[in-house]
Amino acid sequence: MNHATPIPRLGVAAITENLLKRKWSATILRHIAKGVSDPAEITRHEANLSTKVMSERLRSMLRYGLLARFPRPSPSNVIEYRLTPLGKTLLEMINALDELDQQLIKSRKSVEENFGINPVPAPDLKTVPSAPVSKKSNKNNRSNPNHIQSRLTSAHSLP
Repeated sequence: MNHATPIPRLGVAAITENLLKRKWSATILRHIAKGVSDPAEITRHEANLSTKVMSERLRSMLRYGLLARFPRPSPSNVIEYRLTPLGKTLLEMINALDELDQQLIKSRKSVEENFGINPVPAPDLKTVPSAPVSKKSNKNNRSNPNHIQSRLTSAHSLP
């Protein structure tokens, strides 16, 4: 039996970020949570989900410890997937984010209004005075092209 190699231990925030930036991950977790444990059945429910993407997502969720594999008894060669306690916890967090999103949509307010955030406007760059440029020659000023040229000339001149 070929098991996914565990990845180094990551925090829940890193796992969540990595998982959510990949399309279909949350959808697959939701199907498995509802008892749809056969990957072929999940792809039948989701017309745009390819078997390749399904396999990639399942592999990464196994590595993160969000899912566990369970082969069906013989003669079937189907592998079922179930949420682990960590997978259930992560799905609860994803669902909480969805609920918050729905509340914001229903209230028809901006995020700033809902959370009492008073955004600070960006400064107008047209009115900010620029610092004056010094014309003084500084022999330690390495960014001055004249200084660099004079050092090169003096280094190669013969006595």
